[in-house]
Amino acid sequence: MLRIPLRLMRSLFANRTTEWAKKDWKEVNEIHQESQIDPLYRKIKYQWQHPLELKKQYRERKQERENNIERVPTQEGKLVIHSVAPIESVVLPRDDQIFAVLKISGFQYKVTKDDLVMSEKLPYDIGQQVVFDTVMLLGTPQYTLIGRPIVNNARVYATIEQQTLSDKIIVFKKKRRKGYKKNKGHRQEITFLRVDKIEHEIKDQPASLFLPIR
Repeated sequence: MLRIPLRLMRSLFANRTTEWAKKDWKEVNEIHQESQIDPLYRKIKYQWQHPLELKKQYRERKQERENNIERVPTQEGKLVIHSVAPIESVVLPRDDQIFAVLKISGFQYKVTKDDLVMSEKLPYDIGQQVVFDTVMLLGTPQYTLIGRPIVNNARVYATIEQQTLSDKIIVFKKKRRKGYKKNKGHRQEITFLRVDKIEHEIKDQPASLFLPIR
């Protein structure tokens, strides 16, 4: 490979002031600086920089796939009546006769009034009341509301009772004949909630969504 001294290259570009000449000189200078880098340093830099570039490309491809996904539009919930009686004759049951499937932090919980729920840590203070509207399903002795994906006009009121840590679990790792042994514990941050009440409405449901069951 023919190597041109940097002094000679400077003299070649000294009297050229056009934009292309400036761009060429910039590229030549970058090539010269890269040639002065230690090959060992270049190898070590590639070893830690290349995985980061791959992760960046993976995140970009993942984001592109998520943007190209066609979102399913939210539909009205389906009301299933457990008898042949008309909707006008259906009355709201007592609070202790209602259960709901609630989604909190990616997990689903079946709750009723006065239930104690243990969930992932939530950013609320003790004694604060929280309203959840991500109700996936709601059931009573007379009817059932099925969400697609959530039930409209349904809410669950809960009070934060405690912010604490879960029981400790032991994480033990060992490699035989290698002298490798590691032992550590972990306690997950959790939140305890007390369900106060479950509210919902059925009078606003369109008649086309009624599905009586004999």
